[in-house]
Order: sequence, then C-alpha cells, then structure tokens
Amino acid sequence: MAELSLIHADWTFALWSALVLLAAMGFWADTTKMGQNISGVAIIIAVAMLLSNIGVLPKSAQAYDIVWSYLVPLAIPLLLLKADLRRVISETGGMLVAFFLGALGTTVGALIGYFLLPLGEEAPKLAGVFSATYIGGSMNMAAVTQAVDLDPSIVTASVAADNVIGVIYLAFLALVPSMAFFRWLFKSSDVSETVNNQDDQNKVTEPPAVHLNLKHLGFVLGLSFAICAIGKALAEYLSVGGYTIIFITAITIAIANIFPRQLKILKGDYEIGLFFMYIFFVAIGISADIMAMMDKALVIAVYAVIIVLCHAAFIFGGSRFFKLDLFEVVVASNACASGPATAAALAAGKGKYDLVAPAVLLGVFGYAVANFIGVMLATWLGT
Repeated sequence: MAELSLIHADWTFALWSALVLLAAMGFWADTTKMGQNISGVAIIIAVAMLLSNIGVLPKSAQAYDIVWSYLVPLAIPLLLLKADLRRVISETGGMLVAFFLGALGTTVGALIGYFLLPLGEEAPKLAGVFSATYIGGSMNMAAVTQAVDLDPSIVTASVAADNVIGVIYLAFLALVPSMAFFRWLFKSSDVSETVNNQDDQNKVTEPPAVHLNLKHLGFVLGLSFAICAIGKALAEYLSVGGYTIIFITAITIAIANIFPRQLKILKGDYEIGLFFMYIFFVAIGISADIMAMMDKALVIAVYAVIIVLCHAAFIFGGSRFFKLDLFEVVVASNACASGPATAAALAAGKGKYDLVAPAVLLGVFGYAVANFIGVMLATWLGT
C-alpha cells in the first residue's frame, strides 16, 4: 500500500526522480547485450515492479496519474510528426502490401484469441491493445492502453507477454531467409547471397547522432500541447472524451502530411516522445501487482502467440501468392510486429541497406494507423 512504502505517495519530487531515472536506465539498458535481447522496456518494467512490490515506491500516486493523463497524449504527436504517408506509398513498393497482409493477420488473430480464450472482462480491451502493438509497436500499446483504461496489472502482464513472444518472433524472422522451406516457398534467387555473406551480417549501423536544438524542442513541445488541447476539446465537444487519443492521432497525421517539408527539418521530437513513453512504462511497472499479474500472464501469453501465428500465416502465405520478395516480406513483418527501429536494424544487419528507409517508413506508418485499429476493435467488441 502507498502509505507503507519507503517513499510516500505525496513525495512528488522523489517520485519524479524515480520515474525519470528509471526511464534513463531503460535507454542505457538498450545499449547492453541483455537489453538488446529482451529490450530496455522489459527491464525497467521489471525493476519498477520490484521496487513497488517490496515497498520502496507506492503503487499509486498523483505523479503516476500525470504520466497517464499528460505524458502519453503528448508523446503521440512527438512520435508522429514525421509520418508522411505519401512517402510510405511511393517508397515501400511491395513491402506495403506485405505490411497490410500482416496487419490483417494480426487483427484476425486478435479476434480468434478473443473468442477462444478465457480472457475475462478485459477481453475487448486486450484485443484492442494487442492488435495495436502488433500493427504499430510499444507506442501504440501505451496509447491504446490509456484510451481503453486497461488495468495496470493486466498491462504489465501484457507487456511481459509481448516482450517474450515478440523477441522469439524477431529471432524467427532473422532466421527465415536461411530456412530452406521459405527459400523454396518464395523461390528467391538472392537470399542465399545475403545469408552467406558473413561480412554483411556482422555490419552494425550506429544510430545517427541527434543534435538537439532548443528552438526545435520548444516548437515541437508547444505544437504537441496545442494538438492535445484541440484533440481533447473536440472529443469532449462530441461527447466522446474517451477517444481523445484518436483525435490527437488524427490531427497529428493531418499536420504531418500538410507540412512534411517544414516538419522534416525539426530535430529531437521523436527522442523526447520516446523518453515520455519510457516514463509511462516505468509508471505501469510501479502500479502493477505481481500476484494479479501472474494470475493473468499465461493466458495473455497464449493470446499473444495466437496473434503472432496468424500474423505470420497471413503475411507469408499472402506474400507468396503475390510473389513478393522474401527478404522484403521479412522486413515488413518486423516493421508491423515490432516497429521501425528493429526492422531497420534487421535490414542493415543483413546487408540490405536499400531496405532501411522503407523499413522505417513502414514502422512509422504502423504507428499512425494502429491506434485507430486498436481502439475501434476494442469498441466493436464491447468496451
């Protein structure tokens, strides 16, 4: 309970110190071998959950409410200001077809699991959250979680399941180009060259250095606040306050596609948005009850497996029908199921540098559409 914790719920500065430092630890963890294998997000959630469940941090506090109410909405515009959908259509080619097949498979899998598994009262919300995360990424999981008000313990179990199943699937995708079955199925002539080129496989692309510009930071933060204000006002005016996230997403995408050249030069927006999301995942970990999480973890993990299997069946089966290139399908699947960062890393790590930019574009496209799909699915199923 909050009153029994070492750090009290009303010690706001101390709590914000913990939130921010744990988020920073997540970025550091992403640079370590362990973090690259299981993700910095999973590590900070586990550490935050441990600190709250042993009584160091309170499970509930006004500081955490601020994260849910303000940082998550603010992060969405910051992460989507570069979502120029025209570039997605013009530069991704057949990979966009594969992406749509994967998104369709994810949605079908979410529905199959919804009807097959005993997910309880939170089932519609879980369907929305998991369809969003396997079409977009962690950003969408956070946004839809906030939009449908999913219980924090179930959120933590969901993140844990997503990380475990997601890592397994990403490992599978890395092996697909070397698997004889897939090489036969797609009859790809250049896959073996990529697989056998060890020098290309061992290449690692460093993320570009980010030169923060205070004018840019001030502008994107002010713009993000304005978008959130307009989105919230519209949602409340239309008496659908629970869909504020959807309005914020729609307004951001509209601005990103009306002013793509002006927004392209801005620096630091994505990084600040990502930092806000890491703080959100820390707050989720702190709020979670381990016993309540364990009670739901297994069935949620099975749910994630069903969704990923359906995603793989649709994207590989459908792409074979459309005669798409195997490696492009692999990268598109990665972008759909995990987001732009890992998809770009996979393409670069295999020496397919021409696919890095399309991988990023597809991942950002997933960010842009997944909130709509997740919230609509949850609503349709009865949230």
